[in-house]
Formats: sequence, structure tokens, C-alpha cells
Amino acid sequence: MRRMKALFQSSVGVRLLLYFTLLMIIPLAVAGWLIYHVSDTRMSSSALRLSSQIMHNVSRDLDGMIGEADELAAQIRSDALIQECLYETDESQLQFKLNGRLKQLCQHYDMISGAYLLLDNGVAAKSRYYSFLDEIILSEELYFNARNHAATQWLACLDGSMIVNNLGDSVLSAVSSFSSVETGRPCGVIIIEVKISAIRRIMQVDLGENSNLFLLDRGGNLLCELSQDDNQSELAVQLARSEAIGEQLTVYDKENFFVICGRMPASGWTVVGLVYKDFLREDSRQILQTVLWIAAIAVLTNLVVSRVLRAYELRPIQAMMGFVQQVETGNFEAELQVVREDEIGALAASMKNMAVHINELMGTIRHEQERLRWAEYKALQAQINPHFLYNTLDSIAWLIWEGENERAHEMVTALTCFFRIGLSRGSDFIPVADEVRHIESYLRIQKLRYRKSFDYSIYLEERVRGYLTPKLLLQPLVENALVHGIRPAEKKCHLFVNVLEEKGDLVMEVRDDGIGIPPEKLKALTDTLAKRERIRTQGYGLGNVNDRIHILAGAEFGMQIISEPALGTSVRLRLPKTWGGYHDV
Repeated sequence: MRRMKALFQSSVGVRLLLYFTLLMIIPLAVAGWLIYHVSDTRMSSSALRLSSQIMHNVSRDLDGMIGEADELAAQIRSDALIQECLYETDESQLQFKLNGRLKQLCQHYDMISGAYLLLDNGVAAKSRYYSFLDEIILSEELYFNARNHAATQWLACLDGSMIVNNLGDSVLSAVSSFSSVETGRPCGVIIIEVKISAIRRIMQVDLGENSNLFLLDRGGNLLCELSQDDNQSELAVQLARSEAIGEQLTVYDKENFFVICGRMPASGWTVVGLVYKDFLREDSRQILQTVLWIAAIAVLTNLVVSRVLRAYELRPIQAMMGFVQQVETGNFEAELQVVREDEIGALAASMKNMAVHINELMGTIRHEQERLRWAEYKALQAQINPHFLYNTLDSIAWLIWEGENERAHEMVTALTCFFRIGLSRGSDFIPVADEVRHIESYLRIQKLRYRKSFDYSIYLEERVRGYLTPKLLLQPLVENALVHGIRPAEKKCHLFVNVLEEKGDLVMEVRDDGIGIPPEKLKALTDTLAKRERIRTQGYGLGNVNDRIHILAGAEFGMQIISEPALGTSVRLRLPKTWGGYHDV
């Protein structure tokens, strides 16, 4: 008892070897020995009887059906009325006569579904009342191959006739050459169609439960099967192509069934039958009962033993799977009890230690990424201050040089307000109302400089005044609109600044009715924004603003540019409303 217990507590490899030995060797050895010695002689004799039935019934009838198709094709080639019609000049009369004659010839052949004649001059005749397809499926390559060769080519058309609309009935089509008797030259093709349902009636032979019968052409291509089974049909085709099958019966012994092959003498086609050995054992009840008892005992033993052992082996593995799923969701504090001392227990302990180390490393990485993200944001923001300070001082210098001292004084006052709000006591986020006052100061400065070259309007939605926003977002957009949209225009333009809430987000828009952006340049800017690449333009401007938003808010927020040449440009910023909540302003 102690030795057995120690065996069941040994390594996983030893236990699995023991389980498979108990579950497979004993029942399979007994069943195999009984089946082999008791039923070998009976299976051989049954296979020979079945092969005789296949060869004498199915092969003969199928050869007769093929002979009928060849006979009808020969009659069409030699028919005097059809040969006379070749020289008919009236195309409508020609088709009418050919249709009638083909119908008369087909009346004597019950197995034939339809006969069709396709001529090189485009005339098509039929023996049935079905209408021609809008586009005949017969390929040009197949047409000329059959036209220029004497051999008949057989095709399996499972989706219906390739000539007429026969409501999707599957057919076998025999394509052969048609020649003028007078000139001896080929001038078209004859197509004889046989319904696959008629062939299946010939092949309807009782081979036993789950058995099957296949018909293949000279090249080993599947033409028809009694019951559709992809695995069986693949085996039949593979065998017919790999083995040299003669007209005499050939029997191949497989694991669970016999494969019986024979080649039909007239057509060269191959009939392949699959007969399961279980059916051949029906005349030996005693052997079947023995096999069933052995199978029942083996199944019962496998169910009982595998159920107990499976639960024992899978319990710790399932616990580890649950632990891994918890770790995947970010719960690194999940519990995993180590209750085994074998390989599985060692693996569980290692997984638990690994989760602890991963949690520590992820915390370190998150901290470093946050520091890096904030440092990059500060660097981008620092680039803006010297940029607009340079432009503003340049404007003041220009006014003093022009002698506009009062306007220069007004511009310095606006610049003072501009810097007071921009500095915002060192804060990186300011209320939306302050950002709007900030850009209003900037516009007053630019209005003094450009005088009557533009007007501006500012709209601030009341409910968004107190939300926080990164500072200095609007100024680069307004400057870009003035420099690239309004200044080159040969008219007085208007600049609109709108700040509002849209679909739960904060939206800032700078819009002008200036010269707009050329389509190729607009596409380049839009593609750059979509790829989250930095915009390389003169100065910092748009690229700086878009980069700062991506750093702080993520890829779902950012900049959108819409422009039409000669109509103007709209630049919209979409921002979250989650930066510090709402502040009374």
C-alpha cells in the first residue's frame, strides 16, 4: 500500500506513463488479439463477395451509360440534317432546326439529360427547353482543347449545367469535337450532359452502414460519390492516383475498412468502394458480442480511472491558471497556495515569486515613464515663451520706429497682461477663462500692429469657463492663422476664437476666412497628425500644441485641421475636462 501511494506521488512523467499503460495496453491487447484471430477469414470472404457485386452491377451499368453518351455524340456528328444546317445562312432558322433535331435524337436515350452543340460561328443549339445562360461557363481553353482533339473530356458540374439554366441540377458533361463531314475540319463541340442523380441511382448499392462508393475519371478526378464525405473522397482519389489499378478487382486492406477498386474497360473510369469491416462481421454474432463486452469494460475502466486521475492532476494546474488570469488583469496580490511538493508545486511557487517581481518592476517603470512624460511636456512648453515674446517685441519696436508711441504704450500694457496670465504663478494649468483673456491680450497686440487688416471675435461658453486647460494652447494657433492665413490675403479678414463643450469634451477652435491651405499641404498635415508624428513647420506652432496634448491626454485627443483654398481654415483642439475639475472664475 505504501509503495502504491509513493508511486502516485512521484513525478508527473511517471504518473502519466502509468495512467496510459493502464488505460491502453490491457484492453487494446485483448481486443486486438480476439478480433484478429476470430474474424480474419470471414472478412476476406465477405470482401470478395462484395467486390463481385460492385464490379458486375455498377461497372456494367456505368459503362452502358457512357456508351450511350458516346453513341449520341457520334449520331450528332454524322447526322445529315445537322450537317446540312451548317450551310444555313439564316441564323434564326439554323438554331431552330438544330434545336429540333437535337431534341429528336435525345428522345431515345433515357440516361441523357441534355445535348448541346456549340459552333465556332457563335451558334448554340440545345435539346432541352431550358434557357441558355447569360454567359456560358465553358472556358475558351477547354473549348478549343476539346474541339481540336478526338478524345472526349468529362467534367463534373456540381453547381448546374455550364450551358443552360437547369435550376442547379448537378450534371456530368462530356465535351467532344464536332467536325464538318464535307471539309473534315472541326467547327465546334458537342456537349452531352448526364444528371449526377441518375448516376447515383446506378451506384445505389447496399455496401453496408457508413460505406461509400466513388466514380473517378481516367485522371483520378472525382466525378461522383454516393454519400458526401470529404475524408473518404480524399482517400479514394489519393489511392486511384497512386496505385496501378487494372480491370480486375483489387482489394486494399486498411485499418477500419476495405478499399475495393476496379477500372471499367470501355471508359477507363475507376469505381472505388469503401466497405467498413464492422459491416462484414454481421454474420458472426458471437465475435461482435465479445468485442462489445471488451469495449464496454475498457470504456468503463477509462471513465472511472481517468475521472479520478484527471481531477487530481488538474486541480493545482487550474489554480495556477486562475492566478495567471488575475495577474493579467493587474491583480498582483492574488493568492496562490502551494500544496504540492512535486514539479507542479515548484512551478506554482516560481509563478508566485515571479508575480511579485513583475509588480515591483512595473511600479518602477510607471514612475520613470511619468517623469519622462512630464519632462518632455515642460520642454515643449518652454519652447513657446521665447517664440511669441520675440514676435511681440518685434511688433513694439516696429511701432516705436513708426512714431506710434500711444499704440506702442497700449501694446506694452497688453503685453504686461499677456505675461501675467501666461506666467500664472508657475502653474502649468490655468482656467479656460484665463486662457481666453490671455489670447485676447495677444489679439489686441496684433490688432494694434496690423490695424485694419483683420477683425476678431471671441466666444466663450459660460459653462466651460472654470475648467482647467494647459496654458498657451490658443496663442500658437492664432499666430499661425494671422501669419499664414490672414496676412497673405488681399482683403480684410475675420478671425474667430470659439471655446465650448462638445460631446463631453472641451473644444477650442481658431477659424479664419483667409487664403486657406493648399490641398497637398493640408493632406500632408492631416497624415502627420493621424500618424502622431511631429509637424515640421517654420517655428514651433501647430506641432508644439499637438505634441503637448498627446503627452498629457493621449492619442484620442488632439488637433483637427479643416481648410478650403480661398475660403479659410479651421483648427480645432479636443481636450478632456478632467484636469483638476471645475474652478470658479
